[in-house]
Amino acid sequence: MNPRPGRPQETTRDSLLAVALRLFAHNGYRGTTIREVTALANANLGAVTYHFGTKEELYRQVLESVLGPLKDRVSAASRLEAPPLDRIEAMVRAIFAHIREHPEMPALMVRELASGQAPHHQILTTFREALPLLVGMIRDGQRDGSIREGDPVLLALSTLAQPIYLNLARPVISRVAGVDPQHGDDSDRIVEHVAATVRAQLGRRP
Repeated sequence: MNPRPGRPQETTRDSLLAVALRLFAHNGYRGTTIREVTALANANLGAVTYHFGTKEELYRQVLESVLGPLKDRVSAASRLEAPPLDRIEAMVRAIFAHIREHPEMPALMVRELASGQAPHHQILTTFREALPLLVGMIRDGQRDGSIREGDPVLLALSTLAQPIYLNLARPVISRVAGVDPQHGDDSDRIVEHVAATVRAQLGRRP
C-alpha cells in the first residue's frame, strides 16, 4: 500500500470502513468478500489485513462506527438537566436523527436478526447500555409522578420499539403506507408523531 505523500493512512482505513458498511448492509457478513471491499475502496488486497487484521475485526469496527455514536447520543440525552419525559423524548429524537445520518444501520440490523444466530456482541452491548438508561429515566418519572405506573423495562422496550421498528420496516412502510421514515418531510412528520405518542403513552393521566 502506498498512501499519497502528506496524507494519513487513515484515509485508506476510512474508505475501507465506508465501503464495508455499504456491502455488509446490502449483502450481509457472509455475502461480502474482502476482494469486493478492497476493489471498491481502490485499495490493494492486503489493505484489510493491514488495517484490521481479519474480516471479523473489520465487521466489528463497522458496527462500532455506527453504534458507538448512537450510544453517545443516547447517553447525552439521558444526562440532560430536564424532566424525565423531556429526556425520554430527547432520546427518541436522537435515535431517529442517528438513523437518518446512518441509513445503512437498519439494513445491518435486519441482516443480524435474520441470520438465525445470536446478534453480534457489538449490537448486544449497545442495547445493554441504552436500555438501562431509558429504564432509569422512566423510574425517575414514576417517582416524581410524571410517568404512569407499569413495568419500567416493558415501558422502555415499547418506547424503543417505535423508532427501531419504523426504520427496520422502512421498505414495507414506504410502499404500503406511502411514508418514508428516512426521507425529508415524511421523516419529520414521523418523528413528531412518535415523540407525541411516547409522551402520551408514558405520561400519567390526570
